[in-house]
Amino acid sequence: MRPRSLRCRLVRWMFVAWVAACAAAPPRSPGVPDAPDVPADAKRHYAIWLGGAQVGTAHETEQWSRAGVVVRRTEAMRFLRGDVPVTLATTIEITADGRLAPSRVTWTEQAQAVRHGEAVHDATGWTVTDEAGARRLPADAIPAELAPLRVRRDGRFLGPVFLPARGFVSGVGRIDPVAPRRLVARLVLDGGTAEATIDLGDDAMPARVVDGEGVIATRITAAQAAIPFTPVDLIAATSIPLSGTPSHHLLLEGALALPAVPGQTSRAQPDGVLLELSARLGGSLPSGPTGADRTREIAALVARVHRRIAPDLAVHPTSAHAAATATTGDCTTFALAYAAIAGDRAIPTRVVTGFRVDGDRLVRHRWAVSWTGRAWIAVDAAFGAVPAGGDLVGLAIHDADDVGLVAGEAALTHLRAATWK
Repeated sequence: MRPRSLRCRLVRWMFVAWVAACAAAPPRSPGVPDAPDVPADAKRHYAIWLGGAQVGTAHETEQWSRAGVVVRRTEAMRFLRGDVPVTLATTIEITADGRLAPSRVTWTEQAQAVRHGEAVHDATGWTVTDEAGARRLPADAIPAELAPLRVRRDGRFLGPVFLPARGFVSGVGRIDPVAPRRLVARLVLDGGTAEATIDLGDDAMPARVVDGEGVIATRITAAQAAIPFTPVDLIAATSIPLSGTPSHHLLLEGALALPAVPGQTSRAQPDGVLLELSARLGGSLPSGPTGADRTREIAALVARVHRRIAPDLAVHPTSAHAAATATTGDCTTFALAYAAIAGDRAIPTRVVTGFRVDGDRLVRHRWAVSWTGRAWIAVDAAFGAVPAGGDLVGLAIHDADDVGLVAGEAALTHLRAATWK
């Protein structure tokens, strides 16, 4: 892949996919009694797979006492982005009482830098503190990593959850049994839904998790978890091959509801969705406020971001907050950085998640759309393109925040195949 063909936030989406599989744990019912005895401590180990290759390991522990339980989950991811090696370590620790009511959650991520966040529950509810500042969460929400213990106890769930590793974004989780030892989990956020299937082991805890993207987590032994594995290139593993002769039309297969963003138009076909691609296509988003044409100003802002940020596939996906001042990153960093600057200039802007044509394949990508005062245009700061289009396939349009990013990533799983027409 060329240096600026930047991969999007796949790693974090893999975490979301796994979390979503366990995110729908039932809230504590008033009638659930305290356990008479202290449960035994537990350890579990998982291998995380993508495209038939291992990309990481996860370790979970439960430490029980009369006061309750401390749940700790660590994930160690190791992979390539193109030919660039990347390592990413995440630790989430949850303190809960014997009735599995959480009181404190900490999250730490170690990559090129260390990031940390904490959520504390008191009589008024949850307060989160991290790099984005202090804010509140739904008082009855639970961290997703506590969900498997709730499911083990109660069997099903419908209620609010939050994702510590995704900026503590919250949504509605649900887990339903569909067969003996099999559950289906859904995590609903504004603008998107992530789904997964869970197979339970003899201990009523997940033994195998498969998400809609093909990320698989399987229970393994401690000895198996210690065996080294060869890193896989995630760009190649998640790209979609393109067949046929290149043109301006693509036939897409999957459960798709494409947004009417600039650069593309679509119409349903018996065998899929026919998409026309061109930078000349204006889309049909609702108009913004009418005013002077700001296309030149937008182009100058894109050029500014393009010059400031150096492409670096080793940089882990950034948050919307950190992107505003980032100097290195991937396509998400470029898109969020531009959106932040455009927002400061009162230019209506949203982010698009989708794919970019890269030779004979589609690779995941992010860009933005801005209102010029006369029309919406696509802008791709990673490539310095204004207007952008002709090689971009938009699957979701959303805000430049963690909730929007998670919802956008959920849309990526809906595209199954593409053919030039």
